Amino acid sequence: MRGWPFSKPKTPGFGISRGYFVTILSSKSVMPSIAEIANPGGAGGAVEGMAVPLQSTGDKEVLIKPMHRGAYAVATKDRKTVLKLIVMSKEEAGYDPESFLNSSLAVGRDPELLLRVKSTWTIGQLVFESHDPMVYSALDFFLGTAKRIADLSDGVVADTISQRYLLPEQMLVQPRLDKRVDVREHVDIKFEVRPDGLHAYTLGMQKFAIPEYEIMNLLDEDQGPALRFLLALCQSVLLGDMTESGDNFGAPGGLFAAREGGFDKRLWEGIPVFELLPPTAMLPGEALRLWDDALQQAG
Repeated sequence: MRGWPFSKPKTPGFGISRGYFVTILSSKSVMPSIAEIANPGGAGGAVEGMAVPLQSTGDKEVLIKPMHRGAYAVATKDRKTVLKLIVMSKEEAGYDPESFLNSSLAVGRDPELLLRVKSTWTIGQLVFESHDPMVYSALDFFLGTAKRIADLSDGVVADTISQRYLLPEQMLVQPRLDKRVDVREHVDIKFEVRPDGLHAYTLGMQKFAIPEYEIMNLLDEDQGPALRFLLALCQSVLLGDMTESGDNFGAPGGLFAAREGGFDKRLWEGIPVFELLPPTAMLPGEALRLWDDALQQAG
C-alpha cells in the first residue's frame, strides 16, 4: 500500500540544538516590558512577533509593565519559532560577575562591556522551545530578540557555547557573507598554545548538532589563514554542505582531510569534532597558505 504523498519539510540539513541558549546580563534594576521586546507590528523598534508572560492571568496590562522574575514566551507571528525567556536576579542565577572579570576571557575587552558585566543586576536566559525547520529565520529571530533585550537593558549577551561576551551592536554582522546566515554571528575561532604548537578550533557548530573542527601543530604566523579557513569551512556547512569523515578541503596540492578528532577530553568531552589533517609530509601551515594564496588570487 502506497503511503500518503506528503513530503518532509525542506531544511538546510541541520536543526538547532536544544542546548543552545544565550544569557543577557542586564545592568538595569528595572527591566523593559515584554511588549517592548516584541509586538505584532514591531512598534517602537521591537522585534516583530508576539510575547506574553507564561504565568499570565489574562491581564493585558502586564504586557506593558516592566518584566520581573518569571518566564515569558516570544514567538514569530507564524508561531513556527517559539522562544522562552527566563528572568531572574543574578543572585538567584548564581552569577558572579567577578568570575568573568578575573578570567582570561575579559582580557582586551571593550571597557563599556566590562563595566556592564560588573554592574549586572538581572539575568535573562533565552532558549529555543521550537523553531522553523528552515532554521535561518529562527536564528535571526533569536539573535534579534537577544539584541533587543540587551539594547533596552544596557546589557551584555553571553554566548556560553562559543565563549563570547557581546555588546548589542556586536551581535549582527553587516554586510553578511550570505543573506541567509553569517557564520560570524554564531561561531568563534579559538587558539590555544600547546607544546607541539598552536591548536586552532571552532566553538559554536555544536549549536546545530554539527561537529566542531580543529587543526593541530600550527605556528604563530598561521593564525590568520587558519581563522579564515575555518570560518569559510563553517560558513559552507551552515549553507548545507555537511562534512563526512574523509572529505577533503583546501587548495589542490594541499588538501586537508577530515577525520574523527576530539581526543582532548578536557576540551571536547561529549562533543563531536573533525580534525583536519594536511597531506603527509606537509605542515598544516603550508596547506593553509596554499589555500589562502588561492583565495587572494581569486578575490
